[in-house]
Amino acid sequence: MDEITTLPSEAIPDLQRTVQRKLGRCMLQFQQYELLLKAIVAHSELSGTPERLQAVRDDKVACAHKKTLGALVGMLTESYLKPPNSSDEPQQAEDEPSDRVWFSVQYQMELPEERYAETKIALKELVDLRNELVHHFLQRFNLWCLDGCIAAEIYLDESYETIDGHYLTLRQWAKSMDDARQLMVSFMQTQEYRDLVIHSIRPDGTIHWPSSGIVGCLREAEINLAQAGWTPLFDSIHWITKTYPEHTPKRYGCGSWRHVIHESQQFEVRKQSQSDNGPTKVWYRSRRSGALREHD
Repeated sequence: MDEITTLPSEAIPDLQRTVQRKLGRCMLQFQQYELLLKAIVAHSELSGTPERLQAVRDDKVACAHKKTLGALVGMLTESYLKPPNSSDEPQQAEDEPSDRVWFSVQYQMELPEERYAETKIALKELVDLRNELVHHFLQRFNLWCLDGCIAAEIYLDESYETIDGHYLTLRQWAKSMDDARQLMVSFMQTQEYRDLVIHSIRPDGTIHWPSSGIVGCLREAEINLAQAGWTPLFDSIHWITKTYPEHTPKRYGCGSWRHVIHESQQFEVRKQSQSDNGPTKVWYRSRRSGALREHD
C-alpha cells in the first residue's frame, strides 16, 4: 500500500464525519432492505400438512435470516418474481400419504419478460453496490485528502438514492403480497373455503375423495363398528348421522351412501341377503391394494 503523504486540511475532519454519517445512512437503509427482503422470501411460499405449517414457516424464517443479500436476491428472482407463463404450483411431497390434507399457498409477481430481465440486472448491481460499500470503500476513496472526501460524499449520495429506490420498489412488492394475503384471508372466511378444507370439495364442485370429510366419517365408523373386519353400512349411517350430521351424501353431490362408496373408490362392498324376500344387507371395509370393490 502506498504511503499517504497528503496532510489533512482544517476542513477534512468535518468532511470525514459527513462521509461517515452518509456511509452509515446507506448501511442502515441496506439493513432495512434486507429485513424486508427476508420477510418476502420467507413468506412467499408455504406448503405442508396443517399440523406442520407453523414449524415449516418457522424453518423458512430461520433459513432466510441466515442468508446473504446475494442469496436472498437469488431466491426472490427465482420464487416471488416470475417472467410470463413460468408460474408453477407447489407439489405435495412424495413421502406424504395421498389421503392426508396437504395445504399450499404461494405468492408470485409476474413481470413482463423485458422488465424481469432488467430487474435481475438491477438487483445484481445492488448486491455489488453493497459489497463495494462494505469491503472496498476505503480502498476506493482517500478520506485523508479534500478531493477524496468530496468524491466519497458524492458517491454516497448517489448510492443512497439507488438503495432507497430499490427499497421503495420492494415495499410495493411487499404491499402486493400483503394485499393478496388479505384476499386469501377473506376467502378463508367463505363457505367455499370451508368446503374445500373440511370437506375436500373444490370450488369447481369436484371432490378429492381420499381426504374428504365423508370418507373420513365412514372410516371412523369402521373403527367403531367393524365386525370381523367388515362394517354394516346401515349401522354406520346411523352412527354418522348422530355424530357428524353435517356430512351428508347430498353435500358431496351423491344421492345415497351407496353412491358415496361407489364414487369414492375407497371401500370394498359385500352384500348379504337376509332371506329369500328380505332386504340385502350391505357391508363395507377400506379397500386393500388390488382388492375387488364388491363381494357377493
